[in-house]
Parts: sequence; C-alpha cells; structure tokens
Amino acid sequence: MSVNTNTVLRALRELRDERLLDFRRGHGVRVSGTPQRGAVIARARELLSFARQQGYPPEELITIIQALR
Repeated sequence: MSVNTNTVLRALRELRDERLLDFRRGHGVRVSGTPQRGAVIARARELLSFARQQGYPPEELITIIQALR
C-alpha cells in the first residue's frame, strides 16, 4: 500500500489512546470502541480547540461541562 510504517503506528497509537483499539500482547489488536465514541471524541477535540481560542483553559472547560449535568 506504500504507507510509511511510522504513519500506521502513529495512527494505531492514536486510536488506542482514544480507547477505540485495544492492544493485547499475544492477541493482536482488537476494536474496543464504537463509531459513536469516535464521533464524540472528535467533537470534544473541536470544543477544546474552540475553548482555547476563546481563552478558556481545559480546567475551566471541564468545570463548565460539569455544571451542565
């Protein structure tokens, strides 16, 4: 496929960090998340980026979100 190995590994690590993949020694890689979770993570990243642009630190954004419960 002519894709750099480092690019693939970086993508796999990112999916693991988002809890969409699970790496198990001796068992390979398994899908552990859902497309919905991936969509929520993408939106959360957008919100975090927007909040930073508006001058809000992540801690304050967390406080705002918790107040919405």
